[in-house]
Amino acid sequence: MPWPLSGTGTGPYLALYVATLALHAALIGYVLAGAGYAAIAALRRRPDPIAAAARDWLPFYLGAAITAGVAPLLFVQILYQERIYTAQLLMGPRWFAVIPALVVGFYALYLHKATARPRIGLAAIATAAGCFAFVAYSWTEHHLLMLADDRWHAMYAARDHLYTTGALVPRLAMWVCAAVASFAVIAAWQVGDAGAGAGRSRRVLAVLALIGIAGSTVLALVVRGMLAPPARAGADAATPWLVVLIAGRVAEAAAWIAILVGRGRRTALAVVTAGAVAALVGGAVLREAARIYALGAPSPAAVQAGGAVVFVIAVVGVTAAIAWIARLVRQAPRSPTATVAEGKSEAGTEIETDSETDSDSDSETDSDSDSETETATRPPAEDPRPPG
Repeated sequence: MPWPLSGTGTGPYLALYVATLALHAALIGYVLAGAGYAAIAALRRRPDPIAAAARDWLPFYLGAAITAGVAPLLFVQILYQERIYTAQLLMGPRWFAVIPALVVGFYALYLHKATARPRIGLAAIATAAGCFAFVAYSWTEHHLLMLADDRWHAMYAARDHLYTTGALVPRLAMWVCAAVASFAVIAAWQVGDAGAGAGRSRRVLAVLALIGIAGSTVLALVVRGMLAPPARAGADAATPWLVVLIAGRVAEAAAWIAILVGRGRRTALAVVTAGAVAALVGGAVLREAARIYALGAPSPAAVQAGGAVVFVIAVVGVTAAIAWIARLVRQAPRSPTATVAEGKSEAGTEIETDSETDSDSDSETDSDSDSETETATRPPAEDPRPPG
């Protein structure tokens, strides 16, 4: 398949950036949409297996997303040296607020997981969701400011640390909708087929995913219409990858519809996953093709630095470590709050069953006791045989 990002003189950095960005987008999409879903579920105060699974997994996925985000962050600094540093300096303290927001969100997830008090849990997950939404907004603003070199001088002269543009809200909303679709894919595997509510949970996720796919598609068209001519030309050069994106979304939507009507289950979920992966990779390529015109000349020292062997070893080692940690998390006992949340829906039935069992046992015990009492107090029967 044609690679629209070739001929840039960046060596393997651009391809590695796109690949690592797609992985980071999948993980951070789960965190962003999962925190929002868990906050809504905490506000409703109803048992929700999806929210219970998210409560247990969100801290891990945030750590994995931050770890997976290190590689694309390093690559983008090599590729867009002047633009990325200029945008960060112009945003100033406003940009560095991303770090404390992530720290607060991280600890809020653990507080939400550990507490058994609904109000504290709601406040914690709402805080986490707000922090992650702020980070998503900041990265979107930063991306657009990188490309708005005609605004740099005015911002610096005015000491303005906020960049506003009409493209910010549609672009942010597009990525939020895409995050909802990514969350649905991962959460569907977490919910699984076990339990009486698994089918209903999958249908809820199917509806969320279809909304996310439709919303991100419509907003992508809006964002494309707002691109500058050089950016649109770069996106048009990546048409084969647009086909990959569309095919992935179509397959994903069709499989979600099959799950919604109760067909396919694991086979359909595998198709959903494959479609989501294709859509993520195609979307990452298109995103980068749209700003390929802004690539700066890479430093010769960076291109010739090498280190491919060390990079491969690090990738294999980190991937193995993440897989091992994920296995440990899956084998660990569920948190008390999750167990309580999942058991609430069945508590009434269990109590009634226990009450009936206790009642039956008490009745049998009373009957046995009465029978023994009657036997003990009853006079002995006379022997009908004559004496002697």
